[in-house]
Amino acid sequence: MQRFFEPRSVVLIGTSRQTGPGAYNNLEMLLNYGYPGHIYLVHPKVPDIMGYKTSPRVADLPEVPDLAVISLGRDRVPAAVRDCVHHGIKRLVVISQGFADADEKGKELQEDVVRLAREHGARVVGPNTMGIINPFYGFTTAFIDVPRDPNPAPLTVVAQSGAFQVGAVSFTGRMGKAIDIGNAGDVDVVEVLEYLEHDPQTRIIVLHMEGITRGRLFLNTAARIIRTKPIIAIKTGRSAAGAQAAMSHTGSLVGEDAIFDLALAEAGVIRVKNLVEMLAVCRAFLHFEPLKGPRLGVVTATGAFGIITADCCEDYGLELAPFPEALREMEEPRIDWHKLHNPVDLWPLGMVTGSFTGVFKRSLIGLLEDGRVDGAVALAPVFVSPCHADLDIPAAVRKIQKHNPEHKPLAILFYGDEAAMVAQARELAGDPGVACFDSVDEAIMGLAATWRYRQFLERPAPGDFTLPEPAVSRRGRLPSEGVLVGEEALNVLKAYDLPLVPGVLAADEAGAVAAAAQMGYPVVLKIISAAWLHKSDWGGVLLNVANEAKLRQGFRDLLARFRQRTPDGVLDGILVQKQVKGIELLCGLKRDPQFGPVLVAGAGGIYTEVLKDVARALAPVTPDQAAQMLRALKIYPILKGARGQKGVHLPSLVETLVNLSRLATDYPTIRELDLNPVLATPEACWCVDCRIVVGE
Repeated sequence: MQRFFEPRSVVLIGTSRQTGPGAYNNLEMLLNYGYPGHIYLVHPKVPDIMGYKTSPRVADLPEVPDLAVISLGRDRVPAAVRDCVHHGIKRLVVISQGFADADEKGKELQEDVVRLAREHGARVVGPNTMGIINPFYGFTTAFIDVPRDPNPAPLTVVAQSGAFQVGAVSFTGRMGKAIDIGNAGDVDVVEVLEYLEHDPQTRIIVLHMEGITRGRLFLNTAARIIRTKPIIAIKTGRSAAGAQAAMSHTGSLVGEDAIFDLALAEAGVIRVKNLVEMLAVCRAFLHFEPLKGPRLGVVTATGAFGIITADCCEDYGLELAPFPEALREMEEPRIDWHKLHNPVDLWPLGMVTGSFTGVFKRSLIGLLEDGRVDGAVALAPVFVSPCHADLDIPAAVRKIQKHNPEHKPLAILFYGDEAAMVAQARELAGDPGVACFDSVDEAIMGLAATWRYRQFLERPAPGDFTLPEPAVSRRGRLPSEGVLVGEEALNVLKAYDLPLVPGVLAADEAGAVAAAAQMGYPVVLKIISAAWLHKSDWGGVLLNVANEAKLRQGFRDLLARFRQRTPDGVLDGILVQKQVKGIELLCGLKRDPQFGPVLVAGAGGIYTEVLKDVARALAPVTPDQAAQMLRALKIYPILKGARGQKGVHLPSLVETLVNLSRLATDYPTIRELDLNPVLATPEACWCVDCRIVVGE
């Protein structure tokens, strides 16, 4: 990766002969950016561009450059890549669009490019990329004239769009290095992260992700890096989470975006949901040390803004700190009706004392010096009128910071005249430990993200996310694709010690009568057929069958119902089960194409998809992780025992989840699995029904 970010020499292939407005000439941009290395050009028709001699072919170059930048029509790109790798060039950036981002032909062209590179030990960034920007070294592959920051921020952006490079001021505030991996045909986010892990010029990493390959390796890499460098990620396409119909309850409850949320959280990646939050969180990490606790002191010139800030704290997981009693001495006898608390409403004191900035300083110093306050938010009015020249907040902040030796974060929000807001925020831009935000929400979003990061660092490091090799000792053979129900599905569970309710699959009425007589009434009757995945919705389940007469009638009713609704369906039989009463839960699996098997536990029964009370974890899970899943459920107080009712046997539920997660890793072809319901009782838990969807 070093040669992508700091090439000693570069060849540009496909550079425009035009310069100036509208040319988008990457040679012009490279020169403007101050690149210190050797520049070569390949062009078959003109002898020079901007005074730089061209070569008609890559083979005619006087040396082998560290990097080639290709900006040709997509049909000409494979030939250019072939020329580069034959000449010995090992690093290529393909700017061109129209590959896997476009159509099937483009996908094939991209595969050709990657195959050519790998055959010759070369690596490709892109295609469909703006490439690399490195202001520390003066190198850019961009075709946009991005100004070079003379004091680059220690924040590196890894994106799948060049817009994050061009618009850094709008998306991350400031930026140092940046790489647009584009379609990620070859070089992916994992390799870039491995490079940034040891990069001394990177202290904060920001990811823009449209998707990911090598999901588990990404999690291992990110979880390791996060111990020393925060990673902030925006994952686009959130609304596609439920777009694809699922064949099971589990599939409908675990969408792509929910899994991304889960995976990033388990690795400690700070996920932001939109660009407003991204800017706020980046600003907080650029300016603040992470909060050591969730308690904030708030200073405001109006009580209304104090209430708004308190509401925001609750929204984002922070809280108001206790009011320091030492600050009670600020209260004025002349306005004995004005009692101080947190948030601190300063305007009455400012009016009486004649110095808003004076009480502003005193209150913030008192808050930041108090051991129960972890950070502060200050809202201050500023105006251009000379009548309000006393409202010099930057000068006050610098005096406040002398009394803040622990470098507790101080978030400032200006309101009033725009010109004054911009001017005073600019004055504070370089002050350490201070950041100006555009709204209360953004300030609290940013501070809350640093607190989440601190909490993650204080927890034990997550374990290895690598999927274990499938254990062959328990495995039976599964079909290559299809849906397993009834005895076929239950036999898979038996091998993993999953507790099954006693049951017999009856082929005829006599068999059902014999099974019920053996296990004892009451029993449950269920239609078992791949055509009846949600049998409760279709009337395929009969409960409380109390005697033989009811069983015979129920058996006939189910057969008639099956033939009427699915005349061409294949009936495996009618399952006769011992009726067990307990709290209904759902346990299940879904295999995500990026992160592998995901375990689900939640409220079960016919209202599963209505309640949507679920907890998720990447499989396999430990007993502690399984117990944590149960504690995360809204129904957990009921499981423990509430309102005088006895709780369920939680150890058996934990064991069921652990064993189910082992099953998931042993059967990579299982796409979805439902245990719904799992009946939990004070003595044990029982898997009542199972449905397994198999196939890639």
